[in-house]
Amino acid sequence: MKKTFLVLFLALAYSVAFAQTDPKQGAEWEKKLFNSEYALPILIETALLNSAELENSEAAKLMAQEERKVIRKNFYSGFALNSAYQYGTWEQFGLAGEPVNSFNAFDSPLQARYTMGVTMSLPLGQLLSRHNLIKKQDLAIAQVETTRKLAEKQIRHQVITLYQNMVLAKSQLELQQQAYQSAVVTNKLAEKQFKSGDILIDAMSAVQQAHTTTAAALQTAKVNYETTLMMMEERIGARLIDLIKSK
Repeated sequence: MKKTFLVLFLALAYSVAFAQTDPKQGAEWEKKLFNSEYALPILIETALLNSAELENSEAAKLMAQEERKVIRKNFYSGFALNSAYQYGTWEQFGLAGEPVNSFNAFDSPLQARYTMGVTMSLPLGQLLSRHNLIKKQDLAIAQVETTRKLAEKQIRHQVITLYQNMVLAKSQLELQQQAYQSAVVTNKLAEKQFKSGDILIDAMSAVQQAHTTTAAALQTAKVNYETTLMMMEERIGARLIDLIKSK
């Protein structure tokens, strides 16, 4: 039994040393991605540029500004220009002049007249409330701008949180990769020892169970890491590999 534990201990020590001296080298873009001082400002900037929330806020601001213009121009809605053109016997149109000949109105000379004027009709309530309506719209514009600032702040917080989740997921993946490498080496050495009769079947079963558990944990870590990457890409609106390589 002591010999069995010694074999397993030596196998585990060898596999740990192997995992530490032969780490997998990540891609260059991935190294840049996990340099927070380099990558985090890029991710935040990209998220702000591609944010649907900020696009909506900008549209709301433009609408509020246009509404303000409409309110200002409503003042002139009470003014009207009118004109008229008349042709005939001048007296027939009721204008000032000589009296019409009651026996023969057609004796009067034919004349043309063109008139133009301006009329104004402003409801008193509209006139008095104009300043208040403009002030109300100014406040609406300021509210939209404040909403945009809050949205920007929320986006920054979300990107930072997602980035920290990515860092944690990557660290967990690397640890699981090392653990799996150790389990693979241990399993191979245990198989050799089992075939030569140096360890019992119970010890061999324990090694295989550890190998299976480690493999499942590695797969879970991979899925979790890939999920954090996809969540970040969804938030910033761009593929991480394309974004980092373009900088």
